[in-house]
Amino acid sequence: MTDRQTSSVAEIVRVRGRSRPDHTALVLGDRRVSGGELLDRAAQMAQALSAAGVGADDRVAFLDENGIEHFEVFFGAAMLNAVCVDVNRRLAAPEVQFIVDDADAKVLIVGPDFVPILDEIAEQLPKVTTFVVIGADHGIHELYEVWSTRRPAIDPGVGSDPDDTAFQLYSSGTTGRPKGVMLSNANFFSLLSMAKEIWELDESSVNLTTMPLFHIGGGGWAMGGM
Repeated sequence: MTDRQTSSVAEIVRVRGRSRPDHTALVLGDRRVSGGELLDRAAQMAQALSAAGVGADDRVAFLDENGIEHFEVFFGAAMLNAVCVDVNRRLAAPEVQFIVDDADAKVLIVGPDFVPILDEIAEQLPKVTTFVVIGADHGIHELYEVWSTRRPAIDPGVGSDPDDTAFQLYSSGTTGRPKGVMLSNANFFSLLSMAKEIWELDESSVNLTTMPLFHIGGGGWAMGGM
């Protein structure tokens, strides 16, 4: 059985950010983010997404290398009971376009290396109302660092049920188009007691994530550690 406080992925950042605000949550190179800082950034992201029209059960598409921004978007969406859909960064532009459209994403956030793909497919994504670029002033679309921080760090306080979707991952499409595979909160948390035994993770562990976060082996492993 899991703790009632951490029965949804949004509660991971909420509980950790409030109970261990000064404890390191993420490390990327020389950059360190505490639990409290991550909670604040996720809350700002939730407010930015809400202002862009994202609500419960909506999808937010994310295309970038592994990075801290993934967690800000993932948890920000979860705070609205929405879902972050990480897109395989190795795909060609038409494949990215298909997944973003198939997911009915309202917001698409891309890293600087993927701006050429964004430019190629933006006009083919009528369901996307907001395009955001990380780390590069595109001049047309929203700049992530400005767009995501102009809102207050206030948790919208939206709850999630066990059967609500926590992850939406896409298959490789070896037998046709990629297919969206949804993992609920209950699915994810049912694995954690086993993960603690097999992976020997505890509150003092440092969890190194090397696999891509668009894959359950990367994103699931990272969330299991958190």
